[in-house]
Amino acid sequence: MQVPSPGQNQKVAAFGAINYATGKHLAHVPDGAKGGKNAAQFLVMFGNLLARARRTGKRIILVLDNGPIHTAKKVLAVLNDLEVGKHIHVLWLPKYAPDLNEQERVWRVAKEQGIADVLFSDRDSLKTHVKQVLASINVKPGPTLVVVLGRRHRQKRIPKKLVPST
Repeated sequence: MQVPSPGQNQKVAAFGAINYATGKHLAHVPDGAKGGKNAAQFLVMFGNLLARARRTGKRIILVLDNGPIHTAKKVLAVLNDLEVGKHIHVLWLPKYAPDLNEQERVWRVAKEQGIADVLFSDRDSLKTHVKQVLASINVKPGPTLVVVLGRRHRQKRIPKKLVPST
């Protein structure tokens, strides 16, 4: 008896950011031929955030973990640029602290929504599905993801949570 195997698993890189003011999730799925993440692709996402900050005139506080993509020399050169610092302030999480990274919770929900452990016919199908799942987080936040942010509401503090729905 033979069981067909898909061979090596295909990968699709995805970058994301959560807007704590609105609860919206911003995702960037690069169109590159390879599935891995790298500093250059992160800088594309970062460039989108920088353009948004310049356009709106609102400074962005960007929380980053200490992953190799975020600490690459060319990324640090951009993050430390004085002009960039006028628009984006970076807060660094401690190393090996995924529980403090709210974005990790978004990835967990996305995987539960059918990205992980699913066999796709090709990488393009996988990429299309990843984009659809990440877009659905903003379209239908109720059934997909509940975001309660630590903002003041009538003198009452709301706890910050990001909980997958059941």
